[in-house]
Amino acid sequence: MLGEGATGVVYEGYDPDIERRVAIKTLHPHLLVGKVGAGLLARFKREAISAARCIHPNIVTVLEYGQHEKRPFIVMEYVDGISVHRFMKQRRRQGRGISLKRSLSITSGLLSALHVAHWYGIVHRDVKASNVLITTDSRRIKLADFGMARITENSDMTMIGSLIGTPRYMAPEVRFGLEADPRADVFSATRLLLELLTMLPDSTKCVRSRLPEIAGMPPGNLIDYSVTYPSALIPVLAKGLDPDHKKRYQSAAQLMHAIKKALPDLQRQQASTVSAQAAPLARQADDDLDAASADELNSMTNLLAVFVGPIASVLMEEHDTSNTSVDNLALEIAAEIPGREKQQEFLRRWQTLSLSRRTSLADNEAQVFPDKSLSQPLPGDVLNRIGNRFAHYIEPISKTLLRHASNKSAK
Repeated sequence: MLGEGATGVVYEGYDPDIERRVAIKTLHPHLLVGKVGAGLLARFKREAISAARCIHPNIVTVLEYGQHEKRPFIVMEYVDGISVHRFMKQRRRQGRGISLKRSLSITSGLLSALHVAHWYGIVHRDVKASNVLITTDSRRIKLADFGMARITENSDMTMIGSLIGTPRYMAPEVRFGLEADPRADVFSATRLLLELLTMLPDSTKCVRSRLPEIAGMPPGNLIDYSVTYPSALIPVLAKGLDPDHKKRYQSAAQLMHAIKKALPDLQRQQASTVSAQAAPLARQADDDLDAASADELNSMTNLLAVFVGPIASVLMEEHDTSNTSVDNLALEIAAEIPGREKQQEFLRRWQTLSLSRRTSLADNEAQVFPDKSLSQPLPGDVLNRIGNRFAHYIEPISKTLLRHASNKSAK
């Protein structure tokens, strides 16, 4: 048993046909009685079907729906990791904060998942820290539990027959009885970002200010107006949390664009703060130092192209290259390459190239990039992620074209 809540239980399982671990969610039998039970069962199945349509690296994949002895179940991919709720709890217990980079990375993964779900016409309705997972191996963000009365890790449980959602994350219009739409998820995602930013380490060097009190916010959201946040993000937070859904960001993509637009101001504020204090930018232990230069990024892109073909530049764009060290970036990029042996080969070559750069980069790049035979078709999850980026322009043939290009580049 992995977890138990008001409506059901989640178990770890093993599928012998495909030889992999899975997670199995079931409902408590005593809840399936009468009209309420019939409604819960119908919603359980409907949401399983809806979630199964959302194929995306940042969404927990639904594999199967069925019933066993009249007890419904959903089989999902097993996520080896922890929820953001538990992650924040661990950091508080350890007396550690959460870096700005990590907070924005979590938010970015969440907004990517919501963007795809909304594109399919699905509103999550219960975005909160305990439904956002962080994988252990790659720190990838996974959004779980679409639209159900939740199985949670804390006491903030959605109850049968009540509003769907958790009070402090719930958009005001939903609290007032209106139907949730994508803007409600935008509010919840902004609320989670706000919660993450309350845990910025004291050592984070950036200009901070308080969030102006938001009028019209219903009780239960528990916003702490005494906390200071990065000043460059204050307008983003205020608009994302606007009680009037018409004035709020209208989509997850709009919120993500606003965050990216604020980053240059945030970086300038960090630089001015460091300059004023005549000290290097202090960072949390898990932050990264020595961001890659443009020359190094170009070399890494060329090396990645040896393994994945011309799509390398697209994969590089998806990674934060401005606030991470060269070595950590190489580890993140290696995870995009299919096959453990090829990943290790990439890292070995990058290490060789890095050492070579210190003496004569021009003489050594030709030795590090000679073998075009390592290229091979990209795995499905990478192609799906890239396809989603171009779906707006060439849907529904985007993924077909990408697979064709991937297979061609691998030859």
